[in-house]
Amino acid sequence: MSTTYEIIKYLIDIGPVIIIPCLFLIIGFLSPRNILGNLKNSLFIFLGFVSISILITIFVNFFEPLTNTIILNSLKEYEIIDTGWLITEMVTFNSPILLYIIISIFILNILMLFLRFTRTVNFDLWGYWSFLLVGSIIFTLTGIEWTSVLISVIVAAITFVLGDIYAHHIETYYGLRGISNPRANIICWAPFSHLVNAILNKIPYIKRVHIFYEEIQYKLGVFSEPLIMGFIMGFIIGLITRYRTLFLAIGPNLIYALSSGLRLAIIMVLLPRAVNLLMKGMVPAVDDFRSFIRRRITRRTIYIGLDSLILVGHPSVIGLSVMIIPLTVYLSTLLPGNRVLPSADLIIIPFLIVWAIILSRGDFFRSFISAAVIIPLVLWITTDMGELFTNFFIKYDFSLVEGYSTISSMGASSNIFFWILLQIVKPILNLFV
Repeated sequence: MSTTYEIIKYLIDIGPVIIIPCLFLIIGFLSPRNILGNLKNSLFIFLGFVSISILITIFVNFFEPLTNTIILNSLKEYEIIDTGWLITEMVTFNSPILLYIIISIFILNILMLFLRFTRTVNFDLWGYWSFLLVGSIIFTLTGIEWTSVLISVIVAAITFVLGDIYAHHIETYYGLRGISNPRANIICWAPFSHLVNAILNKIPYIKRVHIFYEEIQYKLGVFSEPLIMGFIMGFIIGLITRYRTLFLAIGPNLIYALSSGLRLAIIMVLLPRAVNLLMKGMVPAVDDFRSFIRRRITRRTIYIGLDSLILVGHPSVIGLSVMIIPLTVYLSTLLPGNRVLPSADLIIIPFLIVWAIILSRGDFFRSFISAAVIIPLVLWITTDMGELFTNFFIKYDFSLVEGYSTISSMGASSNIFFWILLQIVKPILNLFV
């Protein structure tokens, strides 16, 4: 059993960057395309994933000086620190029901496909951690294996269905046919963005307000080019970061602002190219898989469930993230009931808002409002989950972060359907404890 756990841990640790290209390479051997063609597609997918992953990390880290400035100039005293992936890894890999959950969800996916309850074949093996986390948390609360596995399966079933419902929006906005996004803590926010758009469509005057990314590009002309826009936004962010000492040391601060502009400009230029690399391999690989399914298995439309990383490199997502990442930190200083300091998991922000962009078709006005609804909810849920995660760490004798009495994670806490389900079943589960 320990060997199995090590294999599972290894697969999750290496992530989608390696797993997904390997899966497409293996499946490519079943298609009529030659071996070199399959290898080329897989290499493009690998290079695209690696490039996007690195650039998104650099992009989020770019905001660290600004977020530190916001926090240092705030009177807020945080009790909870966001430790990011550390919580997910500790909770998941110390759970004795890890293997049971993986097998159950794999069987669930096959059964739902066979019974026509879903069209999604989940390729996102790394994304299983979101289901594993659900079961591990329930097991920590109750110690009951079947209950933990059952709730993981319920969350997975909801996720696969949502993946089907919103798959055509990916095709509409990205031009990617046959792709769905069964990542539990990301797709769960699609209905909220859908609801925000529906409400805005009912409000007089507001329903006529649209600010599309393409319109901004057209009206700004040369200033809308990623290089120029990135430099201007980065320069402004650099000035804001050093605003307290701006005129005390204007020379060094201007140099800092210029370097900030150059760094953001480089990211804005390279990200679309990284996405193009990914699409160059992804589109033919997905078409090969769909044609194989149609020839050999079923004529039904089947979706391939892939990691959200394929969606976050779009310029409109990056453009909105430039506003939302610092806004999240600023909001955390003002939001009543929030006790968590967003830090390690700020990288989750572009992923959380991706459906706000997709469902508004790149409308910055609507997607900003959707994001303004999503972010406070995530902060509140992260605060609420803090006690649970802290108790887990204490139970297994893990050390807490120095200076903070409680720990949590925005990424681990961002599955709102699980949180709602947890509030419903917690009184029942307490009977078994």
